[in-house]
Amino acid sequence: MNDLIEFIHTKRNTAPSWDGVRSVSAKVRVHGVFWPFKGQPGLLGDVTVTADLTRQRISITPFGPGRTLHFDAAQDLVTITDETGEVVDSLSAPRRSMAGYLGDTQWSPTQMGYFISYATWTYLAEPALFTLPGVTTREIDPWSEDGETWRRLEVTFPDSIHSHSKVQTYYFDSETGEQRRMDYDVEVNGWAEVAHYTSEHKGFRGLTAPTRRRVLLRDKDNNGLHNFAAILLDLQDLRPAN
Repeated sequence: MNDLIEFIHTKRNTAPSWDGVRSVSAKVRVHGVFWPFKGQPGLLGDVTVTADLTRQRISITPFGPGRTLHFDAAQDLVTITDETGEVVDSLSAPRRSMAGYLGDTQWSPTQMGYFISYATWTYLAEPALFTLPGVTTREIDPWSEDGETWRRLEVTFPDSIHSHSKVQTYYFDSETGEQRRMDYDVEVNGWAEVAHYTSEHKGFRGLTAPTRRRVLLRDKDNNGLHNFAAILLDLQDLRPAN
């Protein structure tokens, strides 16, 4: 195991109750101006997420009144169901449908669902995400910010894991091991260059996780532009679901 990954796992303080957990349930508040800007206001807000950690499969409810969003990477399929479980909308090969999209391209509900689904799954799977089959990692030069030194992990994802970009960089406090930031270029949104900050770590039944995520743009010198965050995610609860 990569030395930095081992350090992160050691500092995470995972309680025995999390041993062998195969799926998790989380309550998340999803907000910010990004969602209406992309043409889909009202689909997200205070939601309950259930994520299978053994494969990239996730559901989010509500996704609009009385509806639930599902994404299954193995099937490459997004579906939206109503209260009875009937499929009311679906999209196969969602990433292919968004090829060439720019930052101001409007999204359909299923395309919006694809974006929030794969992103939330990767967030909930951290840090076990870094040791999944096909994922490669290497520690790169540290980064100094806010008077702290952050160790950096470059992560390359296989095609089987849907993510913002194939290569991403994760930043961890060199003392506490807490995740501070992640950088990626959003392929489905015109390759927007993002600095995604994570903070306010809290314990959930013995598992420490960031409860505050703020998605910023970054400049050519790799600095996050803190004057504006288009996407905000607040984790309110996290528990084993299996």
